[in-house]
Amino acid sequence: MIPATTPLPSAATATPVDKDLAEQARPGYGIPSQDPRTGAQTALEPEDAEREAHSALMGGGMMAGAAAGAAVGVAVAGPVGVVVGGTLGCIAGALGGAAAGTLVSPDDPSADAVVAEHLAPPLRGREGRTGPK
Repeated sequence: MIPATTPLPSAATATPVDKDLAEQARPGYGIPSQDPRTGAQTALEPEDAEREAHSALMGGGMMAGAAAGAAVGVAVAGPVGVVVGGTLGCIAGALGGAAAGTLVSPDDPSADAVVAEHLAPPLRGREGRTGPK
């Protein structure tokens, strides 16, 4: 085996491939889409938050509709009814979730999103513990 003549670049000295990802990272945290800590997350714009809420309602309606449709389908037509009922229930549930999304609106749509630090648990030292230790 012939050893390499040029050293391999280390991960610490390599520049990020996607500079946009580096711009998204908050100091002390990673990239929001890859770091689950609440401090790494950024608040959504009000339009994006509303769209996400409607998407969640549609997804929940789809799942509930699929389950209900499959249950009715198996009771009425057996194994084939599960597929047909689940599919029809999925469509009906998504439409129902979308309709529910138009009825549900925040009190103040121009309100700012909750800041991620507000949701983060407080850091406690030894003196801040409430347990027996």
